[in-house]
Amino acid sequence: MIDFSKKRFLVVDDFSEFRSSIRGILRLLGVQHIDTAANGNDVLDLCRRNRYDVILHDYNLGDGLNGQQVLEQLHAEKLLSAHCIFIMVTAENTQAMVLAALECEPDDYLTKPFNKVTLQTRLERLIRRKQVLAPVLKALEANSPQAVLQACQAIEQKEPRHAVLCHRHMADALYTLGRYLELEGFLEQQARSRPTGWNLQALAHLWLKQGRLDQVTRLLTAAVRQLPMMPELRDMQAQLNALNNDVPAMLDALQQAVNLSPNTLRRQVNLASQAWCNADLPTAQHALRQCWEVSRYSATFDPELLWQLASMLSQASSNNRLPEEAQQWLTIIEKNYRQAAPIQAAAALLRCEERRRKGTATSTDDLQALSATLQEHSQHYAAITLLQLGDWLAANAQLNAAQRLWQDCAHRHAGVPGIITQISTRLPELNLDAQQQALSLSQQATALHFKEQGEQAQAVFEQALQLAPDVVEVNIAAARLYQDQLKQQLPGAVERLQACLQRIGYLSKIDPNFVELLDLQSSLELSPW
Repeated sequence: MIDFSKKRFLVVDDFSEFRSSIRGILRLLGVQHIDTAANGNDVLDLCRRNRYDVILHDYNLGDGLNGQQVLEQLHAEKLLSAHCIFIMVTAENTQAMVLAALECEPDDYLTKPFNKVTLQTRLERLIRRKQVLAPVLKALEANSPQAVLQACQAIEQKEPRHAVLCHRHMADALYTLGRYLELEGFLEQQARSRPTGWNLQALAHLWLKQGRLDQVTRLLTAAVRQLPMMPELRDMQAQLNALNNDVPAMLDALQQAVNLSPNTLRRQVNLASQAWCNADLPTAQHALRQCWEVSRYSATFDPELLWQLASMLSQASSNNRLPEEAQQWLTIIEKNYRQAAPIQAAAALLRCEERRRKGTATSTDDLQALSATLQEHSQHYAAITLLQLGDWLAANAQLNAAQRLWQDCAHRHAGVPGIITQISTRLPELNLDAQQQALSLSQQATALHFKEQGEQAQAVFEQALQLAPDVVEVNIAAARLYQDQLKQQLPGAVERLQACLQRIGYLSKIDPNFVELLDLQSSLELSPW
């Protein structure tokens, strides 16, 4: 029998009656410390001040953050103890809601209505699991992957029946330690003996990095057949198709992933970008509207998405004024995101286009000043934003400024699928052989890195960076190697990592490499140098 009296609970629901009902059930279980919240912002404030043992969080809280976004933010701010149990609760059981809730990986998922027995049974099972894993969770909180491995091995030896609880922690620790060949063997064994979504996905990810594309193709085909409701596998198929330079197939895989689970912001952003590059404006516009619909309250939402939508709507119209919907999105940007200087400058350019269509063109001096501002902020824009900004500058007789933005896009974002093709239509005489060769070398170096041939990988990365030092994707891939070298305390690793991060500079929040850039920056800040 679990003693709940010393556990601190947080109950989150926008309906006071449900909060009161759960509080009553918890009192019957002997719980003495119960806090409640009605919205996501209150949850974040409470978690910044208190340490909870169990959080029962409703998925849909009405206007504002939902449960998925709260959990993502709690992880981002490192406000959740590894020992904390987070249970997502919802009255809805639609596919989109369930998959969105599961993708952010709560400890469990509970559908309303439920009674005391159901809740008690679920809590006792989860608490016992955390108790078994206590040494592993302690090592996780200490940020010690080596200690995680040792704790997992001790549990396996002492209580073999609990070994399955340790496997994912072991795989994550091996990856963090850069022991990729050992990880490959471990994952292959797991995939054969006990195939699950996480180990099939992890093995496919590792093989992608190692350049084993034929093996990944076979693995993902089998995995999707076995787990057809797992959108992450479709995401990986999209990555595989990108490496094979098959943009239509990549777009199809992304669309399938979105159809399964439409509430994940980065998936919708990726779909919008690739649909636009593939001249599928309706799909791109729909994806961007979904970004606003499902994520406008999230800390990860960026108004650049609204600008892209306004721009696409305007590109699709040749009327003597901007479409009404485009003007609505611009108004939201101008009103709600006044401190975001890069996006305000982009909005100002669309206003120039609006005046041009009405026959009252902006003065050359004002356009040149705006062009200079856009150039100053060019690192803050995603690839397709840079392309579209250039399009609008060209439409407003600022061709030189447009070409500079297109060249910036080519030099920095050549690794984004579809971008080189888009650049070639705008700047057919621009030679991008160096960027393409650098990207090819980067793939070779990445494969060497994940086969633990670090010295050879470093040499190939250096060749790639000499050819095209500004390509973000090449610098990110090289920085991953230098991050591993930093963990191994190899000479010069910190300087090499710093150089990559300096070349990258800023990235848009919606850039596909943004999250990884934050991780790389964090590893440098935490290094002992």
